[in-house]
Amino acid sequence: MTNKSIAWMLTVPLLTGVLAGCSGGNQPQQAQTDSGKTAAPAASSAGGGAKAEEPVTINFWGAITEESGPAKVVENWNKANPNIKVNYKRFVNDEAGNTKLETALLASGEVDVFISYRADKVMKRIESGMAEPLDEYIKKDNFNVEENFGKQSIVKPNNKTYYIPAIILNDFITINKKFLDDAQLPIPKDWTWDEYKEYAKKLSKGDGAGKVWGSMVGNVPKVYEWMDKAVKVPVGQDAFYTSDGKSNFENPAFKKYLDDQIDLQNKLKVQPNFAEAKATKMDGNQMFLSGKAAMFWQGTAVLRNIKNLKDYPHDFVTAFAPVPKQNKDDKYTTAGTGYLDFVSINSRSKVKDAAWKFVKWYVTEGNEPMIEGGRVPAWKKADPEKVVKLILGDNPEKLFDVASFKSALMLDKEFIVDTKFTSMPEIQKIVEEEGERAFIGEQTSDQAVKNMKKRSDEVLAKSK
Repeated sequence: MTNKSIAWMLTVPLLTGVLAGCSGGNQPQQAQTDSGKTAAPAASSAGGGAKAEEPVTINFWGAITEESGPAKVVENWNKANPNIKVNYKRFVNDEAGNTKLETALLASGEVDVFISYRADKVMKRIESGMAEPLDEYIKKDNFNVEENFGKQSIVKPNNKTYYIPAIILNDFITINKKFLDDAQLPIPKDWTWDEYKEYAKKLSKGDGAGKVWGSMVGNVPKVYEWMDKAVKVPVGQDAFYTSDGKSNFENPAFKKYLDDQIDLQNKLKVQPNFAEAKATKMDGNQMFLSGKAAMFWQGTAVLRNIKNLKDYPHDFVTAFAPVPKQNKDDKYTTAGTGYLDFVSINSRSKVKDAAWKFVKWYVTEGNEPMIEGGRVPAWKKADPEKVVKLILGDNPEKLFDVASFKSALMLDKEFIVDTKFTSMPEIQKIVEEEGERAFIGEQTSDQAVKNMKKRSDEVLAKSK
């Protein structure tokens, strides 16, 4: 596999399929307690390779804090599998943390199972020989990946399977319903960025320290991450590339995204200024949940913060809307939605058979303790009603507009499939630099996209 064209798909099958609650298949059924609650799932005893005769230890690396699900996952597994002990080690999902993981992957015995949280990271690790092909295990266990996760759930470099996605991640606009009701505005179900800006104007109020901002984009100020999601709605797959291998920044969707953000920040002044937000390390979650921002574009990770009344005390109900379109007739409505938590086995592991048993269990019923933290399972046989209940918690109406949440999960929609990933780390850096210059007024949006085009084409030309 070369770096000219890394096939990559970050998409989701129809959520009704992802969360279809059908029974059967090769997964064990979950037991019911006397109270009617589902008991912790038992680990499957079926696995690829020879059955472990001696106790073994699996070192499992992930970026989620232990108390947010992994500790319970490991507890459930270890209780049901006394001959295969799993130890969880957390790494921080930043550049330093990912470097630490990759260094450990190269050392014998330190990592057996690991999770990647970005497309470029998982592809880098596959190309570097850090991930074990899983196809023989899948074949031996007759584990139907398409049936369990969907036709487009896995990209196969060199026609081999190197990971299985554990979750899907949804993006949406969270809205303070009290502010919405006070402004006599309905919960949007299909809207454009122009309509979003009108909402932001009507929801903004006050000045100075007491100002309520109509809009927040992301937990921390970034350019590429949100541009990437927004432009896919009008452009579709491989939005950053043309068919002849160049960058696609001449497409008007990129300039419009910058213009919309510049309008929100600098012209309408209904969204915090990028430079100020970056300098003060403004926390989008804190802004929204403290009532200082009426609308907040974020993914499912925000759900655990909404439920965390200790750190984010609030008494308003959160409503949900899809990410806006650039144009009414844009084909897609699913910006930011895709597979995540790519689970792999280290190619240097000495306990690969046992590791596969754990991986297969984890990506199916085993990651149930992760749901409460907002990690929607990619397993198609998960019960959708149970998933919603676990995510929103008991008495969800106190904190969530449940109907709009279910709608924001985008049932029966067509999802965006990426197939190109060439030089993406370099392009991300270029977008970040040129976009920030536009946001702070050092250049126009037109100059920004021209510079993105010029610099990215130079990088892509060198990759050929």
